Amino acid sequence: MSNNCSTPLQKMKAQLEALAKKPFDNRYMVPALWIKPGDELKDGKPALGVNPGEFYLGHIEAIERIKLSGIDPLRSLNGQRGAGNGGSWIAGESIFNIFVRLTAAYDHDADGVLGGGSDDLTLNSAGIRESGTFLKAIAMLGYVKALGFTTIHLLPVTAIGHDGNKGELGSPYAIRNPYRIEESLADPLLDMGVEEQFCAFIEASHLLGIRIIAEFVFRTASKDSDWAIEHPEWFYWINENVTDRTPGETDLKKAAKHYGNPIFTAQELEVINNKVKEGDFNELPPPHADYRAFFKLPPAKESVALNSKRQFRGDGIDAETGEKISVRIPGAFADWPPDDNQPPWGDVTYLRMYVDENQAQPEFNYIAYNTIRMYDNSLARPELANHGLWQTIIDLIPYYQQKFAIDGVMVDMGHAVPVNLMQQLIARARAVDPDFAFLSENFEIKRESVDAGYNAVVGYAWWVEYRRDGMYDLLNHIGNQGVPMPFFGAVENHNTPRAAGRAGGELYSKYAFLVNTMLPFAIPFIHSGQELGETIPVNTGLDFSNQDLDRLKGCKLALFDLCGYRWNGVHPMLGFVMRVLKLRQKYASVVMRYDRESFSMVQTGQADVIGFIRHAEKSHVMIIFNRDFKNELAGNVSLEWCLHSGCRQLDNLLADDYNGATFPVKEQRLHYRLKPGECCFFAWLA
Repeated sequence: MSNNCSTPLQKMKAQLEALAKKPFDNRYMVPALWIKPGDELKDGKPALGVNPGEFYLGHIEAIERIKLSGIDPLRSLNGQRGAGNGGSWIAGESIFNIFVRLTAAYDHDADGVLGGGSDDLTLNSAGIRESGTFLKAIAMLGYVKALGFTTIHLLPVTAIGHDGNKGELGSPYAIRNPYRIEESLADPLLDMGVEEQFCAFIEASHLLGIRIIAEFVFRTASKDSDWAIEHPEWFYWINENVTDRTPGETDLKKAAKHYGNPIFTAQELEVINNKVKEGDFNELPPPHADYRAFFKLPPAKESVALNSKRQFRGDGIDAETGEKISVRIPGAFADWPPDDNQPPWGDVTYLRMYVDENQAQPEFNYIAYNTIRMYDNSLARPELANHGLWQTIIDLIPYYQQKFAIDGVMVDMGHAVPVNLMQQLIARARAVDPDFAFLSENFEIKRESVDAGYNAVVGYAWWVEYRRDGMYDLLNHIGNQGVPMPFFGAVENHNTPRAAGRAGGELYSKYAFLVNTMLPFAIPFIHSGQELGETIPVNTGLDFSNQDLDRLKGCKLALFDLCGYRWNGVHPMLGFVMRVLKLRQKYASVVMRYDRESFSMVQTGQADVIGFIRHAEKSHVMIIFNRDFKNELAGNVSLEWCLHSGCRQLDNLLADDYNGATFPVKEQRLHYRLKPGECCFFAWLA
């Protein structure tokens, strides 16, 4: 156990003690839900006016009162809380997903506007930062723990670039430098750098037994990345005079003259899709010559500089003519399927993972599906790896392990990172911490991810379970067929529609969260805001219809803009989440079984009443819900094979003002009458 008297959290505490002694003349409101660790979470209470020094000091003191004994918070919890067996501990966790800038944002002066400062949009008129900070995230730990979550997954907290930024603040995925923490996440109430504040947040989390998973992006960087001026050869460069394609351009001849994703003929697309489907990456069809001609050789380091708009420009070389040409870094685009019609993502670019065998006359000097994801076999050779870039990426995770003591990472689009690179990266990180967890943003749950060294994947529950046949398909795949590894029991994430924004609203959000939490191999997951009933998405990146996009026109999106959550008021989902996680913990011996024999669908007699049973040697639990949001449905379920004959009723352990409490049993048949969207959890001994 560390005896260091000047840890980051203790330094923070000392500064807050001094601040608490000073008069505070400005208004500083905080949500009543940001409770001290150990306090009871009560919904619906009004916001509190506080002295910020006293408020944050009280939270740190509460953390110290209930901290775990025998834990060194300056080290990863891995290895301190029992064997993790190569990161497998993640299977038993419950994850709360935080986007610090958004999740911990609040209108402290209660003027109805977040921030609004003329020099720094995140500050209010008194210089108080109203976007989220690590200090405020510490004040949320009591809330996270009271809900029942054991692990926090952070969206990227690394420094954000500015060239081509979307929205007011830019995306956390437009990473200027992954070795630096985003400065705006520091709270100006403190005289501490952002790295120290980040360390204090992790230290406080560890004291409460909460692990921290940080998300990283290895394939892309912001167009004004710090790396571009030091290592221009890590980037693709195009003729500065080539303009970006107009969004929605349908004239293919006109579109081909501007930069965007390469355009292929129908015949080429058929060949590409067939070869990729068969896993044949030999001689994948390249983009057309006019597209390849946009790209020039990387400029010499000494020629790269920022222009008046703070965009990088350099003197590239045309490989065909040897002519010197002014070049720029192009934006990225959706890399699959190859006929995706999205406009370029103006705030990020793809990193050059491989170099050509003949770099003076390159064959693969362009951004396309076969150079950035489905790497052509002629390119993806160990000797052609962009070694300096790879080594910098491989060193990144150990840097965060040693400096910040993180417990695991989420790899953005992990399945699209070169396999050899990920193998080296994982091996290096596990040499530092054998129990370090690796999670992949992969929507498939396949053996390949296990073989690659990942401990869990995001999975696809969020994408199918709201669809008519999707819920049955999900239950059949996960429960009846079985999957090889843990996945996120996520109803939504930062790229998808909000669960409460779908048909059924919070009724859907509730039963889908219940289902996802009780499936074999599922890791309970809440994307912050779901528990508050938020309906406005953070981003519109996945699974949005044209009607959805039209409806959201003009709305701020928190991935790019300054936004906050509806912390005040009543949140029906909060208590539900708490009860579900407690039930998972109470019946862990049943729910945490992974064998297919532990799962059985039940016949309800109604297509819109869906149920399944999880069973162990001595106990059973059953989940049943009505997915019809307009009609009450009634019927019965035969439980002859698992319920003793003397049972006369089963109690719904999720009973509340809406969900019924007691259901009659006659001749080992459960009789139900379910309101629209109603869901139930039953448990009994075998």
